[in-house]
Amino acid sequence: MNPIIIHTDGSCVTQTRLGGWAAVLQCGEHQRVIQGSTVDTTVNAIELNAVVEALKALKQSGSAVQLFTDSNYVVRGVNEWLSDWLQRGWKNARGEQVANLNLWQQLKTLLEQHTVTLTWIPRAQNTQADELAQMARLAQASDMAQKPADDAGSDAAPTVPPQAVGEHIRMEFQVMIAGSRYATREALEYARRVVRRAHLLGHTIVVGDHPKGVDMAVVQECRRLKAKVLVVGVTNRPRNGGCQHGSYVKVERDTYRAAGGYLFDRYHTRDRWMVDNSARGMFIWNGDSKGTKAGYDYMVSRQKEAHLVTFALKGSHHG
Repeated sequence: MNPIIIHTDGSCVTQTRLGGWAAVLQCGEHQRVIQGSTVDTTVNAIELNAVVEALKALKQSGSAVQLFTDSNYVVRGVNEWLSDWLQRGWKNARGEQVANLNLWQQLKTLLEQHTVTLTWIPRAQNTQADELAQMARLAQASDMAQKPADDAGSDAAPTVPPQAVGEHIRMEFQVMIAGSRYATREALEYARRVVRRAHLLGHTIVVGDHPKGVDMAVVQECRRLKAKVLVVGVTNRPRNGGCQHGSYVKVERDTYRAAGGYLFDRYHTRDRWMVDNSARGMFIWNGDSKGTKAGYDYMVSRQKEAHLVTFALKGSHHG
């Protein structure tokens, strides 16, 4: 019998305590995706919640499971700390009650029902679960923003202060959406969905001016929605026409120099400017384009939130 392979991830914004989780379950050729969201949570709690929900989704007890997560907290908790917590009556080394006790107790019960191996992987190897968790969190934030004010007193009302959520939704982030010139239909539709989510949250979209591929799809969707957008290029006018309702920035080549003192080429300069002027980035990659991957690597090096989602082109090697 094939083992069940599970990838989990959680996403949480500390300021609002809104969280989303996701799990990708695979057995042989069969794959199942589950997502959810919660309020009044933390980064560690939502990561743990993702694992609990993934194991709850298994239909038969006694399953052999290989579970991968990018949370050191979850992996070390199960592999190193859990046995000591149990010996101390769910107390940590300082004699305090273990944080997220209810979730840990649920996880312990589930671990007893299956044979589970937990393994840590870096975030870059967990992109599908990561993106699904981000989507779940953003959907939760959108629902909170649209909830009528008179719902605030209902039993189902979130424990997050409404004013805190409102401030988060109104906070203007500059979100960079970048991608490959040669892209699949699925990649282009994914780029449009990212635009719609960013627009719903009131963020400003930063995008390049390439007349093909992901840049063009993003610009077209921004035009349709009249989304807040900043198109960036190196010529006097945007090559893809830009957006009349938005803004265009021409980046001069001498803005950046390499460590050796020579000037970067102009499109390398544009891409760096976009990263430096964005709070977070979504990179939609065809698995081959060096520019898209370089932009993602640069954003990671700047310690900004960056996501690389791959839609590989089959049998093609375009730049």
